[in-house]
Amino acid sequence: MTDSTSKDDQTKTPESSQQIEESSPQWEYKVIHINMNQVKTEDLPKPANPEVASQKLQGSLSPEFIKKQFPTVYKNNPKAAQPRHPAEQLQDFLNTMGRDCWELIEISELGPLQMFFFKRPSRLASAQTSAQESEDKAGIKDSKDTDKP
Repeated sequence: MTDSTSKDDQTKTPESSQQIEESSPQWEYKVIHINMNQVKTEDLPKPANPEVASQKLQGSLSPEFIKKQFPTVYKNNPKAAQPRHPAEQLQDFLNTMGRDCWELIEISELGPLQMFFFKRPSRLASAQTSAQESEDKAGIKDSKDTDKP
């Protein structure tokens, strides 16, 4: 019995499978879950209070000293005491994900959780593509191109 494929066909098969592999996207995925239960106001974190801190230390440090030593914790910023609206928090989160090249592809509910599915091109695939583009711009030919007439 003879093989009906020619030698040329056999040598093209690895190239075509490599081309398919190179052209198919490689993705990284990230899944984030967010609890959508209502939070009671009394459960929100309380703003830092130097008087309360001093009482916890049984007066060993004065409220003025505590406030002076930890200015970032005990700053007089009335807006900092109020929680941010959930939509604003979500917007900031999504913008941060976008800056890191994550694309939101789906949101699904799972009980009280909202599942956010993100994807982005694989860092490895991106690095390989960048290297190939650099070689192409420089006029460097791949070794498989040198075998062709």
